[in-house]
Amino acid sequence: MPVEAVATTGIYCRPECAAAPLPHNTAPFGSPVAAEAAGYRPCLRCRPDRHLRSIEISGAPAPIQGAVALIASGFLDRFDEAALADRVGYSTRQLRRLFERHVGATPDFVARSRRAHFARRLFDETDLSMTAIAAASGFGSVRQMNRVVGQTFRFTPSELRAKRRKRDVLRADGGLRLRIPTGSPLDVEQITGHLRPRLSPGVEALDGTVYRRTIVMCGHPGVIEVDLAAAPDAVELVAHLPSFDSIIDEVARVRHMFGLDDDLAEASRCLVNDPLLGGLVRRRPNLRVVGGWDRFETAVRVIIGQQVSVAGATTVTGGLIERRGSPLPAPALGLRRLFPTPEQLAPLAAGDTDEGMPRRRARTIGELADAVLGGRVDLYNADPVELRAQLLVLPGIGPWTAEMIAMRAARDPDAFPAGDLGICRALAALDGRPRPLSDDECRARADAWRPYRSIAAQHLWAGVGPDDRRIEEDQP
Repeated sequence: MPVEAVATTGIYCRPECAAAPLPHNTAPFGSPVAAEAAGYRPCLRCRPDRHLRSIEISGAPAPIQGAVALIASGFLDRFDEAALADRVGYSTRQLRRLFERHVGATPDFVARSRRAHFARRLFDETDLSMTAIAAASGFGSVRQMNRVVGQTFRFTPSELRAKRRKRDVLRADGGLRLRIPTGSPLDVEQITGHLRPRLSPGVEALDGTVYRRTIVMCGHPGVIEVDLAAAPDAVELVAHLPSFDSIIDEVARVRHMFGLDDDLAEASRCLVNDPLLGGLVRRRPNLRVVGGWDRFETAVRVIIGQQVSVAGATTVTGGLIERRGSPLPAPALGLRRLFPTPEQLAPLAAGDTDEGMPRRRARTIGELADAVLGGRVDLYNADPVELRAQLLVLPGIGPWTAEMIAMRAARDPDAFPAGDLGICRALAALDGRPRPLSDDECRARADAWRPYRSIAAQHLWAGVGPDDRRIEEDQP
């Protein structure tokens, strides 16, 4: 989100702020974090910090974009800059230099800004103690939070809480409530329509527009709820957990799952004039790719969905959860189990148990789990091309599966499962052809939709009827 900084006041504002500084006193910045790194604080009138999405840097090299995504998922809450640099294939010095060029701040500064803005939201919306807020925001101590918040906002946490508006405070009713801005309206009907037939039995539920699921946070099991229709420009998270330490990372999961950081405006500009897709894009401009809460869990669900219907895959998933998943210590809101972890599913690689699915497919799930545990598959890898290569060497994973995992688990905006039955049928219908297109024909048509082929695929599924399964998966 570009912002305008005002030299005479030391603040930065959204472009539509009612303040009217003299033009020669203003300077543009590509993102709020860049303005903060230059010494500016957020405006108290237009509150640009309330409209922040996770930091997204278009035009930067793929490893830098991947590093930003890792920071947004909480990587630097657990590791240091050197580990981040190693993860994306740079030296620490090179990573800092490229961050300064493309982001306007160092990786550590980006992480501190992320924690400070999340703490500010907790000051406004909750009555949590300062100690609890420091832990929830990923700070090591209240003293550290006070220092970083003071540097970012030029006010102490107590002063910021005193400035909060009454309408910002959310009523606590059996859990911690937080608003998560969406940037643009959600197509709630599309999201719930995608989720409803795919809910993992015992792990997930949907009540109207409220999505619920079991999670584990910092070793503690619990339940979260996400109201997708809480406000035109926000969803509302309710966390039922024994501790809210580092809940900032669970907010990042919500953003990841529902595509709250997708650049829909740019995608629409790329696709709206396409002779095939234009009508679908104009009809539903807020369509997003729906992912999953956990990347490994999403990848497992994609594998189970090979060559079977969505309903069939859901039934098989429910059986796997009952056999391999851990029970919730205290079932809540109709949810009773946790999705199996890689450690729990790795034994399937032996291929000698009946898991209610073809043994070859169960073995593929076990091989994936073992590869994740051994670091041979990195579902958080910054390079989508490398992720596909890691997946394709596993038995039972072909191009469709690799593309679907890249799309729904890793949120690659340019993933495209060309052999998907729904896509082949949709393109044939739009083209007026009696039979589905071949893989190569689908792939050739999709070249014009780069780099937003994932959004294009979502429009095809939504516009003509989704199926989300491969005609014939490649089996080595």
